[in-house]
Amino acid sequence: MKVLFDTNVYVAEALLGQAAEVMIRVTFEARWRVYASRYLLEKLTRVLAEDLGFCRRLAILSQRRIVRRSAIVEGGSSAEVPRDPKDSPILQAALGCGADYLVTNDRHLLSLDPFESLHIMSMSEYHQLLQQEGLLR
Repeated sequence: MKVLFDTNVYVAEALLGQAAEVMIRVTFEARWRVYASRYLLEKLTRVLAEDLGFCRRLAILSQRRIVRRSAIVEGGSSAEVPRDPKDSPILQAALGCGADYLVTNDRHLLSLDPFESLHIMSMSEYHQLLQQEGLLR
């Protein structure tokens, strides 16, 4: 399986830990491929440091963790998110790497599910998928 986690999943991992961290860890343990994009990394820094006011060090450490664990891809599609064009690069990266799942809590992206062969699901839906696959205890 191929998965692209949206920025909000990594923000949840950095700030809230437990649930997001477990889902990401289990995904790697299952040897599913995880992808990220430069846009996602830049957006993570903006959200953590500028929007939420955390130190840039947290953003940089979060970026490094993602780069270590993920294949970095660029968008390979011209798909657009009609209600929020700023989300388009995330959708394009997921399509470009051939992801099976885009995990996000962004309502604009969630409203597009399914999009071509991509399943767009919330963190709680992804958690349920991992349970159904027998990957979470």
